[in-house]
Amino acid sequence: MANKVVLNVKARENSGKGAARATRRAGLIPAVIYGNKQDPELISITPKDLIKQMQTKGFKTRQFELEIEGKNKKELALCQAIQYDKVKDNPIHVDFLRIDLNKEITVEIPFTFVGEATCAGVKKGGVLNIVNRSADIICKASDMVDSIEVDVSKLDVAESIHSDAVQLPNGLRFANHEKFTIATITSAVSEVVETSAPESAEVPSAQEEKAAKKAETKEDAK
Repeated sequence: MANKVVLNVKARENSGKGAARATRRAGLIPAVIYGNKQDPELISITPKDLIKQMQTKGFKTRQFELEIEGKNKKELALCQAIQYDKVKDNPIHVDFLRIDLNKEITVEIPFTFVGEATCAGVKKGGVLNIVNRSADIICKASDMVDSIEVDVSKLDVAESIHSDAVQLPNGLRFANHEKFTIATITSAVSEVVETSAPESAEVPSAQEEKAAKKAETKEDAK
């Protein structure tokens, strides 16, 4: 099961751009909790708390128990989207998706690749080329996992592993019904050393030959 973290947030009263700017001036990040057929909940979060979670592995699948200060209320949610400042690249707004442990949701779950060290193709000089690092998964929140293991140990050079070859944990299924490539073993690119062709002897043009013959005739006439 995916990890769960308690996160303290504050209730916000007003919506709109002006209210969001006022929240940022107060040193907080405006956010909203929505989904599960309930009214949106306006909240704010401290940048330090958010960034700490973003920098910890498993952020995309982490279930947050949001304790809303001022309302004595808790919400279980996933971080659905983060908006960033175009210049400073710091988070300026967060969307949390409210979840019910017994209802299915679609969530992006990363792959964890194992077996590269013993992979036949890698031993022959091949390189593991990761085509997809994650996939959209449909599951109940109670069945969610932090990552999906993909074993590449049996791959040879020029072979691939596809989604239909991956054993998903119970309760999980790919949102994409079409088979897709997850990783391949490609041949290592050899370094090409460019060598210059040997210089050929200079061949005189027809005009130059004619001029040379003229000069020889003049010389003989002397």
